[in-house]
Amino acid sequence: MKVKNIFMLTIIMIISTVVFTACDAIEDATDSVTGGGLEGEGEALVFAGLNWDSALVQTAVARYILDEGYGYETDQINGATTPLFQGLIKGDIDVSMEIWIPNQKEAWANAVKDGQVFSTGNSLEDNWQSTFIIPGYLQDANPGLKNVQDLKKPEYQELFAEADSGGKAVLYGCMAQWACRGVNEGQVVAYGLEDHVDLRDPGTMGALNAAIEGAYLKKEPLLFYYWGPTKLANENDMRVLEQPDPSECADSDPKLGCGFPIAEVLIALHSDYEGEGYEELRAFLEKWDWNATNQLAAEGQYAEIKDSSDVPYEDTAKWYLNNNEGWKSWVTADAKDLILTSLSA
Repeated sequence: MKVKNIFMLTIIMIISTVVFTACDAIEDATDSVTGGGLEGEGEALVFAGLNWDSALVQTAVARYILDEGYGYETDQINGATTPLFQGLIKGDIDVSMEIWIPNQKEAWANAVKDGQVFSTGNSLEDNWQSTFIIPGYLQDANPGLKNVQDLKKPEYQELFAEADSGGKAVLYGCMAQWACRGVNEGQVVAYGLEDHVDLRDPGTMGALNAAIEGAYLKKEPLLFYYWGPTKLANENDMRVLEQPDPSECADSDPKLGCGFPIAEVLIALHSDYEGEGYEELRAFLEKWDWNATNQLAAEGQYAEIKDSSDVPYEDTAKWYLNNNEGWKSWVTADAKDLILTSLSA
């Protein structure tokens, strides 16, 4: 029995040696790539899961890069603009890939002034947005409908009126917890449209998209808010009603009665990440370059797989990283090698 016990102990020691040797080899291999530990090793990083596609796609790509290339352990909290920005201010959220200025101009300025947040630069480029959009086929059939002030005319109000709108034109705007909702409301007042337009909350981005897609499919009238670059805007003829140029409003503030200026879409971090120890994180986000070509390609891929994938945004991120070269200039050489190794696994 004693011999048997000695034999079993010897086997256990051999197995343990093999296991530890293998683990050391893996660690050594990682160290040979990184020259030591990863900046984000053991560090949790929470992203804002803003509830529209461009933000969710960008977040998925950034998370994959930081997880696999820098060792961070990322997560996200899903929601709308206003509550997630409050989470960023408090430190419950660490990173947001899209802060839209002017939509969040005042809240952003106050948070920066109070030292709660900072930006590493811009994210979504080539952007536009408008509260007052109509389908191209509708404008072709109604050439007199060109300006927001035309919505005061009874014949055009009738085009967009619904059974419960009291004869007013129904305008499908931003959701209540999107920052652009306040701009919608301000423009309606500034243009003197309160008695002519019924501004409605679509409830979700999905519901807004469904209303737009349904109207275009049936060639029906629709007055709505939207933005780009997006797959839906790229595939449909959307025409913006004429409004005063942003330069005609103080600080180019559309709430005062002008069109939206081109937005500055910022990448934002909580102030905890402004100090030492996060140099590579900041450098990566400073180099981030997400143009319309990136967005439309990624959103197109997402649309193809969203019904078949259990994790469509993550799979879209992998597809983007496998099929584009631009991201390689955003990251360190060591991070690039680790990410490529992960993608090929």
